Amino acid sequence: MFNIYLSLTTLPIRLSSDHFKKVYNSLLNQSIPFTKLIINLSIKEFTYDIPKYLYDNENVILHETNICGPCTKLIGSIDIIPDDSIVIILDDDIVMRNNFIKSLYDSYLINPSKVTSHFTSVRNNYNEVAGFGGYIFNINNLRNIKQFYTTMPECCIKIDDNWISWCIHKLGIDVINTVEKDPWNTVLDIPSTETHPEWYELCKNTNRDKLIAEMEKILK
Repeated sequence: MFNIYLSLTTLPIRLSSDHFKKVYNSLLNQSIPFTKLIINLSIKEFTYDIPKYLYDNENVILHETNICGPCTKLIGSIDIIPDDSIVIILDDDIVMRNNFIKSLYDSYLINPSKVTSHFTSVRNNYNEVAGFGGYIFNINNLRNIKQFYTTMPECCIKIDDNWISWCIHKLGIDVINTVEKDPWNTVLDIPSTETHPEWYELCKNTNRDKLIAEMEKILK
């Protein structure tokens, strides 16, 4: 089996919350274990209070980076993951059932040259990933994605999935769905997820349509 790296980013208020520990425990409880969990910390933007349980786990990498914004969950770790590793990108607030990694990994094995996502949407002539449900790829296929970060338009900062998907498309990599039929109910633990505190959420607290329209005018 390949080495499997989970990668996410988070905000200080979330990292120190009981809900984040619930997310973390759900990742520890997977039927297929991860090799390393990378928590990308945007130290250029924030100061973090790191919970002791994260320091105590040798399989957790607390990665300090100058990359900023939600895209840090991918761009922040792209340089530290070894060649030929499998990467799963996920959000910091979704509690997962114990088949989360297995569901993505099984689908990856069918199409290892593609990016496979539990949820996709169509944008222009390509599919987009959805970070909240997780997506998987071989690091070799997206190693060069960081080149786009230096020219990322400001409007893309809060629509990271849309921007990342555009970058994947520019690299000539296809995004496809997993073979999982109903991941919302069979992979994501929505009842446990919905108990999270009231906090800022990109999907609810940003004018996504406006930002996406701006992105489409700038990026071709």
